[in-house]
Amino acid sequence: MRKVAGFFAAIALGALLPLWTANAQLPAASAPVGPKSEIPAPFPDVTPGDNIVIACDAVEKRAADSDVRVVLTISAMPGESTTGYAKVLATDELLLKDAVRVRIPQIPNLEQHTVGLDVYVVGSANAEHCDGGHMKIS
Repeated sequence: MRKVAGFFAAIALGALLPLWTANAQLPAASAPVGPKSEIPAPFPDVTPGDNIVIACDAVEKRAADSDVRVVLTISAMPGESTTGYAKVLATDELLLKDAVRVRIPQIPNLEQHTVGLDVYVVGSANAEHCDGGHMKIS
């Protein structure tokens, strides 16, 4: 009888354990909910002329003679107008030890658009690419 009681206790504990861990992962009941204007944007906000730093494996592991380029690709989001171009090469860049710093270009129609950042590292032996994420230019 003891083995049967121990078996059922183990099953009950096994059934309750996932409930305890799931409860610990729930957000607090008092999580702030505000108007849409106060809820943070899904992408970081930058303005033309801002400097951003992008770090990724391709930049960190580049050879000394590598050419690093950052391309801003216009990402069509609902409610954004067309710009007249699909991609922009960021020309004002500075290579750091493990990252690349670029200035967001000041060109017409770029404001109020979401862009994707692509970093291309081209060396004499290989070429690599990394995704720098998205940001909203305002």
